[in-house]
Amino acid sequence: MKKNSLNIGIFFILLLAIQVLFAQSTSKIIPDKRLNECFTAKQIAEMQKNDPQKIAYYNYYLNNSYYTASLKAEKPIEGIDIHTVALKNKPDSKFNENPKSFNASTFNPLKYNFQTSEVNFIVYVWKEAGIALVMKPNKHVKEEFEMYLKTIK
Repeated sequence: MKKNSLNIGIFFILLLAIQVLFAQSTSKIIPDKRLNECFTAKQIAEMQKNDPQKIAYYNYYLNNSYYTASLKAEKPIEGIDIHTVALKNKPDSKFNENPKSFNASTFNPLKYNFQTSEVNFIVYVWKEAGIALVMKPNKHVKEEFEMYLKTIK
């Protein structure tokens, strides 16, 4: 009888330790500072507390939802003029990045109303910066994110 209660006690201690380690690993997800442009501090805190994987996804999305291509390619690249894209929740606004340069570390695709598709790539032409911004299909981004999650666990 004593052996069974000792085993049960050890089991619960191990279970508690696993829960603490899991809680620590999910709380280590630090929101990218660009999320502050799209969400309130309260919204970010809620996501960190209740759904830290959502923060991880948004962090991933900021850097991996698109790629760029040079407009100096042999074949001309056609697409939507990037200056027609509005800020989210401000339909009368226009794309307001530095017109002559692209900086991936500060660029925030979440703050704009880019068209995205579940299965198609959508191209935006940014002539002043000399690039095409290619939005990846949502399906690709989600699949890549799932693979990314497996590498960090």
